[in-house]
Amino acid sequence: MPLPVLVEDSSSFSPALQSNGFQGLIGLGFDATSVVRGKLGNGAGDSPLSRIFQLNKTTQNFVSLQLNRAKDPTDTITGQITVSEVVSGYENVTSQPKLWLKDAFLDSRNQHWSIVTDRNGVIGPDGNTLSEESIVRHISGGKLVAVLDSGFTFSQVPRKMSDAIYGRVKGATYSTQEGLWKVPCKQNLSLAFVFGGVTMSIHPLDVVSNDLDQSDPNGLCDGGVSVMYSACSIVPC
Repeated sequence: MPLPVLVEDSSSFSPALQSNGFQGLIGLGFDATSVVRGKLGNGAGDSPLSRIFQLNKTTQNFVSLQLNRAKDPTDTITGQITVSEVVSGYENVTSQPKLWLKDAFLDSRNQHWSIVTDRNGVIGPDGNTLSEESIVRHISGGKLVAVLDSGFTFSQVPRKMSDAIYGRVKGATYSTQEGLWKVPCKQNLSLAFVFGGVTMSIHPLDVVSNDLDQSDPNGLCDGGVSVMYSACSIVPC
């Protein structure tokens, strides 16, 4: 089986890999949207994930991913990725409701790791749902498309939703230059999303980035939910 294409010069990558201590980068995207596969054709250009699954066709084709939480004061979690097995301690995920990627997009050639929320599936800091209609043509009734991206720091939402989360926080201010809210670092805000009838609570440290080293002189930290500017490059509007 031919080796996957390797990128020897990663100097143009953002962030720079070597200067940040990374030894490599692997994409877990789909064959349908692979530029490499489009150039090399089926087989030789298959995505890394497809190639891994092809090595053992007796196992189930899925991955599980757990992000690192090195600075969490109560839960220090080591990042892990597994193929055809679940991260230890989370085995009950196999009995949870299944959400289908195909429900999120009209065009199978424009596929991402994306799922659809329940109706009114975003719960704000005050415990009430945040009403917002999706820009994706075939998604309606208060449901939203959520794109799962493990490589981006902030969660991205429309400006209206970002305002609903942070707009009533005392001392918060919106930075048009950065496209995010600046919130007092000591604020403890709640946020949750509902998928398949299951409420997924977001850790307060992900709603307000309480990294005092990055706070401004006024004691403001970045709101972890920023404004999405190029939504139509991800989903067909």
